[in-house]
Amino acid sequence: MRSKMSRQKISKTTVARLICVGSLLLFLQACQRHQTLPNALENYSDRMYKVLELEQKSIPTTATLAFQDKSALATDVPELNIKMREFYAIEGCAIKQLIAERNTALGKIQLPSVRLGYEWTLIDLLRKCIDSNVNSENKALAVKMRDWLSQKQAIFPLIWSNMLTQSDEFYLGISSSGGFIDGNENDNFTDGLFDLKNLISIKEDPATNIASMEASLKSIQQHRIYARLWRSQLLLRDYLQQMTIDISTWASTFTCETRKDKEKLAIIRNVFTLFFIDEIQGIGAQMNQYHYALKPEFLKLIDDNHLPRNFTSTVEQYSQLGFDEYQNAMLAHIEMWQDIFKKCD
Repeated sequence: MRSKMSRQKISKTTVARLICVGSLLLFLQACQRHQTLPNALENYSDRMYKVLELEQKSIPTTATLAFQDKSALATDVPELNIKMREFYAIEGCAIKQLIAERNTALGKIQLPSVRLGYEWTLIDLLRKCIDSNVNSENKALAVKMRDWLSQKQAIFPLIWSNMLTQSDEFYLGISSSGGFIDGNENDNFTDGLFDLKNLISIKEDPATNIASMEASLKSIQQHRIYARLWRSQLLLRDYLQQMTIDISTWASTFTCETRKDKEKLAIIRNVFTLFFIDEIQGIGAQMNQYHYALKPEFLKLIDDNHLPRNFTSTVEQYSQLGFDEYQNAMLAHIEMWQDIFKKCD
C-alpha cells in the first residue's frame, strides 16, 4: 500500500512538473513572437559598430505607447427612462421583453459591445413596432415611442464610441503589445484591416456590420497589429536616429583616399546591404503598405466628433505624426549612407 501511494505521489509530482515546463515553454514562445524587427536592428547595429570600430552600445528604446487609462476615454451616455405605465401599455411588440431584460440587475451590467448590440436591437424593434401601427390607437403612446426612437438614435453613436474605447479587446489591440511588425503573413494584416473597417462601419450601418462585431473584437485582441505597427515605428525611429548620429560622426573624418579605406568601405557596404537593405528596409516597406491601407480608417476615427478628444489625439499622434517621424529617420539614415558611399565613387 505504501509503495502504491508513493508511486501515485511521484506520478502527481511528475505531472505537475510537466505542466509547469509546458506552461513555461508556451510563455517563452509567446514572448518570442513578432521579434523579427528588434532582432534585425540589433544585428545591424552590432555588426556596423564593430566594422566601424565604434563603441558598442545598447540603443535605448521603450517603444511604449502612451495611451491614457481606459476609464479616462469613456463617453457619458444619457439614460432614457421609460415610465412603467408607458412600458406596460405597449402592445404586440417584442420590444416589451427586451426592455424588461435590460431593467434586470444583470441587464444593467453589460460589456460595451453587448450594450451596443442591445441598443441596436432596441432601435430596430422600436422602429418595426412603430411601422406596424399596432399601438396607433393610443396616440400618446405612439408619440412617446417615436420620441424614444429619436432619442435612442441620437445616443447610438455615443454607445458606439464606448464600444471602441471601453472594450478590453480593442483597447489592448491599439495600445499594448510585446511584439513588432514581421513584414510577412504572421502580421495578420488582412484581418486587421477588415476588423478596423468593420467596427468603424457599425456606427453608420449597424444592420450590416454589427453581427461580426464580437468576432472582430476577439480577432483584434489576438493580432494587435495596430499597436505592433506603431511600436515598430517608434523602435525604428529611435534606432536609426541614434545610428545616424554615431555613423555621421565617424564619417566626418573618413575620406576614402587610400586603398585600405576603399577596402573598408566595401566591407561596410556589404554589412549595410545584408543587414539593412535585405532585412530592415524590407520590413519598413511592408510597414508603409500597412500604414497607407489603414490610414483612411484611422482618419475616420481622428475626425469623429463622437469619440473623446484624448483618444483621437493619441491615435493621430501614432498613426500620422509617428509615421512621419519614422519615415524622416529612415530617409535621413539612407541619405547619410548615400553621401558616405559617394566618397569612394
